[in-house]
Amino acid sequence: MARPQRQVRRWSGFAIALVVASAVVACSGGTGGSGGSGDGDPNAAPASAGGPMGRFPDDKLVLSRWAGDPWTSGQKDAAAAWAKDTGGSLDLDAVPYENLHDKQALALAGAGGYDILYVHPSWFGEFAKAGYLAPIDDKLADPKRNPGGFSADSFLPNVLAQGKYDGKQYCLPDFVSTTVLAYRKDVFEKNGLKPPTTLDEVAADAATLNGKDGMAGIALPGKRGGAVADVMGSLLTAQGNWWFGADGKTTLDKSAAANAVRFYVQAAKNAPSGVLNFHVDEASTAAAQGKAAMIISTTPSLQALEDPAKSSTAGKWGYAPLAFTADKPAGELIYWNWCIAAKSTQQDAAYSFLQWYTSGEQQAKVAIAAATGGATKDFYTNPDVAAKLPFLDAMNKALTTSNPQPSVAAWPKAQDQIELAVQEAIQGKKSPEQAADAMYQAVSSALGG
Repeated sequence: MARPQRQVRRWSGFAIALVVASAVVACSGGTGGSGGSGDGDPNAAPASAGGPMGRFPDDKLVLSRWAGDPWTSGQKDAAAAWAKDTGGSLDLDAVPYENLHDKQALALAGAGGYDILYVHPSWFGEFAKAGYLAPIDDKLADPKRNPGGFSADSFLPNVLAQGKYDGKQYCLPDFVSTTVLAYRKDVFEKNGLKPPTTLDEVAADAATLNGKDGMAGIALPGKRGGAVADVMGSLLTAQGNWWFGADGKTTLDKSAAANAVRFYVQAAKNAPSGVLNFHVDEASTAAAQGKAAMIISTTPSLQALEDPAKSSTAGKWGYAPLAFTADKPAGELIYWNWCIAAKSTQQDAAYSFLQWYTSGEQQAKVAIAAATGGATKDFYTNPDVAAKLPFLDAMNKALTTSNPQPSVAAWPKAQDQIELAVQEAIQGKKSPEQAADAMYQAVSSALGG
């Protein structure tokens, strides 16, 4: 699972409400129930234009998410705006990504404590199967609960479908991204190279540029933590293959997997030293500081390239989707889900926040600051967004042929073994073919065949 890019710098004046488990339970008002506190009106019209639906003067919500700016600070502002318009309150329990699953699972398996959960695909299936999440079909379909024009049809169908389990819609998506290539336009021009259109060209250009002006040829993640599997997922999709099929059984083509690993090994030879310790943030930092001529990474991490406060190379980057064949770009669909805890007694208020926060207007604010894509159709017709996200065209091309991040309950174990196999191939401990075989065995074992 892909770790969100973690920013070292924190915005001044921002404090995340780090709540211990017992305090979280107290804040959320107990467990059980399916509606609200009883004193609110979920059908009340927005108090301001484009504002959230409903009035919830006695509801005190607690939201669980990972910590990291600009996302958490932006959400703090959104929570304050929601509270002002609805009369409720919304506290953030933001913890490091590495601890998020375990803290959520512990709370949900016990007395509860959270009302709203930010759930990664790799544990969505686990939580839905366990009954930790509340279905939202009735709320999403009720025109009284949503502003005019907002419904399931507002979302990109393939993205919204990722929040469905056993025929029920549990969550609303956001944080849409994928893996793409960024390349230094000035460096390519200086060295007489055309922008790469295939991964073979990327590998060749990385070898050509490696060492020029003190730069590595390419930066990319090599650390186990989710991003390596995301890149591998895009490389498989670009070859028309995927880890498993609709029946939950592996469909991994070993030759396609070996081809993907072979590219990874070639790229790693021309990456900065210590590539096995690089996650997306380390890779993007290296590229932003002029230490790599190209980078393959997730689109949120690429915001560092264009931020003059962080990058000495801002404005010098071009973007392209990953493709083994020039006219067949592809990518892995990366996303997160906003869900309501089944034990929350304030589900009406929680849905009010989910609906409002995942709307195109709100997602545009998040996206411009955080370099992510929204999940609603109107997000992609917003001219302000298109002007401020230079990678958006490459991202759209990549997602025309995409597979979603796996959300089956057994995936985390397989993912770790996939990433270990890539690392061992980079280290020369396994051939690409041996790494592909290890991946096949890991996926088959985790999925039961």
